[in-house]
Amino acid sequence: MPRRTLPLLALASAASFALTAPASAAPALTGATAVARAKVWVDRGITYSQSTTYQGYRMDCSGYVSMAWGLTKPGYTTYTMPQVGTYISKSSLRQGDAMLNSSSHVLLFDKWADSAHSYYWAYEESSSRGGAVYRKIPYPYGSGYGTYKPFRYKGMS
Repeated sequence: MPRRTLPLLALASAASFALTAPASAAPALTGATAVARAKVWVDRGITYSQSTTYQGYRMDCSGYVSMAWGLTKPGYTTYTMPQVGTYISKSSLRQGDAMLNSSSHVLLFDKWADSAHSYYWAYEESSSRGGAVYRKIPYPYGSGYGTYKPFRYKGMS
């Protein structure tokens, strides 16, 4: 083999490896990124629907949180969401986490609204509110709505 082809073969081999090597893990999701994604749906007035999608995600609460977290389309359901995260303590809640009632509803936590941590700001896709909203909510989710627990996506940094 002529000497001048050796570097070309090495370069071709390296390029081939770069194309076929497994991609490195995606960077961990930040709370700021999740909230920025959620804000887009609020700004665009995305309405609530369990049967239709927007950009591939179901337009319901769990599809909305799935979209904000960048999960597989069309999104997890409230019943399957525990597969992608873990329950955390109230004191551990931070931007981009969720408040989850796995039998009925989920919303994206943004920040505390008061120093007593009795109210928080959240992004929510809600049928009773007409779609994606940003609103102040009593912790954990008001009375009479079942059990809501703080929840963190496993891919959150």
